[in-house]
Order: sequence, then C-alpha cells, then structure tokens
Amino acid sequence: MNMNDHVTHRQIHNMTESDAAFRLLVTCVQDYAIYILDLSGHIISWNIGAERIHGYNSDEVIGQHFSIFFPGQANAHERSMQELEQARTMGRFENDDLRRRKDGSLFLAQVVVTPLLDEAGVIQGFAKVTRDVSTRKRLEESFQQVVQEAPNAMIMVNLEGIIVLANRHTETTFGYLQHELMGQSIEMLVPERFRHGHAALRNGFFTTPIARPMGAGRDLYGLHKDGSEFPVEIGLNPIDTEHGKMVLAAIVDITSRKQAQQQIEAALAEKTVLLNEIHHRVKNNLQVIISLLNMQANLVLDQAMKDVLIDSQTRVRSMALIHQLLYERHDFSRVDLGEYLQRFGQLLLSSLGALVQRIQLNIETEEQPVLIELQRATPCGLLINELVINAFKHAYPDPSETGKVTIKLQRLDATRAVLTVADHGVGLPVNDSQLHTKSLGLQLIPILADQIGGELSIHDNQPGVRFELHLPIMEETHS
Repeated sequence: MNMNDHVTHRQIHNMTESDAAFRLLVTCVQDYAIYILDLSGHIISWNIGAERIHGYNSDEVIGQHFSIFFPGQANAHERSMQELEQARTMGRFENDDLRRRKDGSLFLAQVVVTPLLDEAGVIQGFAKVTRDVSTRKRLEESFQQVVQEAPNAMIMVNLEGIIVLANRHTETTFGYLQHELMGQSIEMLVPERFRHGHAALRNGFFTTPIARPMGAGRDLYGLHKDGSEFPVEIGLNPIDTEHGKMVLAAIVDITSRKQAQQQIEAALAEKTVLLNEIHHRVKNNLQVIISLLNMQANLVLDQAMKDVLIDSQTRVRSMALIHQLLYERHDFSRVDLGEYLQRFGQLLLSSLGALVQRIQLNIETEEQPVLIELQRATPCGLLINELVINAFKHAYPDPSETGKVTIKLQRLDATRAVLTVADHGVGLPVNDSQLHTKSLGLQLIPILADQIGGELSIHDNQPGVRFELHLPIMEETHS
C-alpha cells in the first residue's frame, strides 16, 4: 500500500470509530457481515457477523481485496470493482448474488454497498453489508413450488390489491396467462357488480388479518377472461413478507359442485312431490276403506259384529290421520305426537256419538313439538286409539254416569317422553290386570308398545286405571 492508502485508512478509521455506539453496534451484529473497504476495495474493518458468514477471521482478511468473496477467479476483480463504481455513481449498490466462503462453499448473499463521505462530501471508502439469504431463498422457492403445484388457483396480492403472484392453476380458472395478471389489480377478477365494495372488504381484511373463508354466508363469483362469471369459494391467509404484509387467496371454481347441488335439490323436490302424492293417496285409500266399513256396519244387524266393524273403522282412521299429517306438513320422516293427539281427539269426538255426551275427553300436550320417527308413528297412533277407545267403552259402563278420560303427553328429556291415558272409572278386573283378555284391543296394546320400542305399565288411578307408555322420541334440531 502507498502513503495515500494509509492516509485514507486513517481517515476512515477516525470517521467510523468516532461514534462509540455505532462501533459497538457494528461489532456485535452477527446476522450481517459489515465491513469497510478503501477506495480500491481492500478490507480495512471486519465484524463478528462477517467472520461467521464468510468464515475468515479479521487477521486473514484485513488488507485483502474483497474480490476474494466472488466465485470464479477469471473476472472476480472486475465484477467487484463494478459494484464499487455503481455505488460511487449511483450512491448505492444493492443486489442478490452468489458469494464464496473460506471453505469454498457458495451461498446466496444480499449485498448492499454504500459510499462513505467526509464532511466535504468526498468519498473516503465504502461500507459493505452482506446477509446470507440462502435459507430464506430456499424457503421462498419451496413456497413458490407449493403454490405453483396447488390443485386450485392461488393468488397473492399486496396492501394495494396488486397481484404479485399467481400460480399455473389460475390460468385454467380465470383464462389469463400468469404474466397477464402480474402487477394488475385483483379487482380485474371480480365481476363488475361487486367491484365497488371489494376494495373496502380487502382493506378490512388487512385491518384484522386472520385466516378465514371470504364472504361467509354469501355467494361469491369470479370473472373469467371471456367475461363470463362463475361461482367460487375463497380462503384468505395473511402472509408476512420482506415487502410487507400480503394476502394469499386460495380460489376454487365450484361450478360443478353448484350444478350437482342443483341436481340434488331438484331430485329432492321431485322426491318430496312423489312422497307427498303417495301419502295423499294412501290417506284417500284408507278413507275408502273407512267408508266401506261404515257401509258394512250399517248393513249388519248383529250388534256385536257392528261394534267390531266400528272398532276397525277407528283403527283405520288413526292410521289415516298419520298420513294426513305427513301430507300437510311435507315432512316425511317424523310426526309431531302432540299435534297428532289434538287431531285425534277431534276425530274421536265426531265418531263416538252418544258417548261424548257424558264422557269428557281432556288432552294435555307440550308446547314444544314431541317428535317420533315415521316407523313408530303408525303403531303409536294405533296404541293411542286402543287405549282411548277402551277407556270410553269400558271405564264408565253405567249409561247415566258421567266421566272423564285424560290423555297427557310429557317430555322427560331430549330423547324420552311419557304418554298417559287415564280415567276414574271402574278400572280393570283383577284377572285383566296384566292384559290377559280375549279383547283384540287389549291384546294389541303390548304388541304395539313393543313395536314402538316403549315400556308400558298399568297403574291404579284410585278409582280407575292409568296406562303409562315411556317411549323414545327424536331430538329436536334447529336449522
């Protein structure tokens, strides 16, 4: 080195180390290589970060030309001096490039070179900052590869809504080539009728940037390059980058799903119409059977046979009521037992004739629906019919006596209820206490209870008899 070099080194030394706080900062930084170059590119200072990143200690590099960090010996010096020249003329040099460590390995470096000026504005040397960004670059490349290979459109936009990344699947989804989207506003992919409010929604997301689906509860649409709209689902994810916070949108074209959903809905609507018609026809056919039984009963002279035909009528009527409720409510999977009891009571009062003049029917039900499955509904209706008809016919045999029959439905919990049919009449004879009788109705009762999956018990009602049926019910769902 010549005398001028020594003077330059001393000047730089005095300038850079005059501030103790600055010297301490540079010395202690380990994530950045920070060192000073003279005007010819020789190293005159070296920090701990430079030692860690490049592998040289200060004794090995002080006085060396910084071209030793450049890969390739042929043009290393020329390239290094080009950096200094650009820093001199432009006021700053910045680039990502490969650098060589002491062991010969290469790494990707983020390099910044800044000229150092004295009080007169004369360049005295250069400050160089180098950062190893190999790991970050690998992560960025892995991220880019994941995004590019994603099975749906992936678009990243910045705070201004400018597209900075679009994957290959975006081309097939929106019809644009990737380079056509880069640098464009995301609103170009939004139908015109939604654009006026999109920027506000985007800004709102950046205000509270959390991963979430976009437009929950609303139908979203994308705009194809050919001008056509298509339904989409969009997931938003905030991404922190060295260029600031951005949002990565995953966009799925759900056209096929929408079409399939429409087909399913159409099929369900068709099925609903069909089931509605079936239950309507079944109900009508049962009404025909009721009419035939009524005609036959009117022609029979034997009172016992007439009573059998009338009992058959009430049984068929109890089944017809189930189908009537299904037809009216368009719900073919369940029946509201409370509503059934109220309607059954109305039918019973119109069919029992003189009995209702002296026997009162009292029905108590829950305010909320008590639902049972369709397969349990018919045997439950028949069971109610048998218990109530038997109470009307046999609890108060004295024609001059008045009485009351009570039907009570009470929910026990979400899955169980109890149905009670009680009177204050003569009660069951001792030999009938366990339903040991030739009466068809009383023989049907335990069979029907078993079909319902319930537990039937008989109690003394002091006076009279009380039948209790514990039965399973459906949990009420709220849509």
